Amino acid sequence: MIAFVLSGGGNRGPLQVGALDVLFQKGIRPDLLVGTSAGAINAAYVAARGPDANMEELAHLWHQAKRHVVYPGNVFTIALRVLLGADSFFPGYGIRQLIRRHLPPGVRTFGDLKIPCYLTAVDLRTARLYLFGEDPTAPLEDAIVASASVPGIHPPVEYHGLQLVDGGVVAAVPAGIAMEKGATTLYVINVGYGGEPREPVHGVVNILKRVLDTFVVQSLLRDIGRAAADPHIEMHHIHIRAFDDLPFTDFHHIDEMIEAGRETTEAYLAHPTPFSVEEVLAQGEPVPGARVWEGY
Repeated sequence: MIAFVLSGGGNRGPLQVGALDVLFQKGIRPDLLVGTSAGAINAAYVAARGPDANMEELAHLWHQAKRHVVYPGNVFTIALRVLLGADSFFPGYGIRQLIRRHLPPGVRTFGDLKIPCYLTAVDLRTARLYLFGEDPTAPLEDAIVASASVPGIHPPVEYHGLQLVDGGVVAAVPAGIAMEKGATTLYVINVGYGGEPREPVHGVVNILKRVLDTFVVQSLLRDIGRAAADPHIEMHHIHIRAFDDLPFTDFHHIDEMIEAGRETTEAYLAHPTPFSVEEVLAQGEPVPGARVWEGY
């Protein structure tokens, strides 16, 4: 069973559009999809349209994701929201309307999808991952919005007494869910941090961002270790690093990102190398005691 696993990535989601386009052109089709945050938008799009999904239409969706749509307001409205005790800097209606406009007619719940799809969110009340897709009656719009609601940036989604935010808080690259659902071949399209060693970082803000990356990547490293230890699982980690310094409000490079996603994926498929956890750690100089510890 083939799964496409689409990571979170915010406004770098178009990178995955290019990657998906190449996979489809190569005749690689998913039996199921798993997505988080921006990856939830892309995964749901493909699942709603089936194995013949048109990537040009998905590119059009991202072209509609303008700053004033996704992040409506300005510094004064942000200050007012903070003073009034709002749950986020920006309201969530813009991204909700964008998603609603691009759902196909008649596709409103997970039961309407043509390919099984699972989207992740995090419940702030229980500090647990919440998985959409197991209940066919669950509304697709709420699931996508919840998965893409970055805490503090967009408000949580109230859903059956839960307070749901971006699934990337717990699992930015939800490969483990695909394995739990029976996938044996995974194409992981990761547009976030992939665990590779980087240069030392300086400055309070940069250090805090690096700490967040370190926290978030742990689930991916565990999933890579799990796949490497199971001879029945083949995980292809397509890590797209382009535009990794793009400000989160910048939506001006959609076509360039799509092309970068294509180039990286074509290069990978020309010489596919399923990852193992040893290969991830081997990208840097060996450090005594450095390893992925079981249970963390």
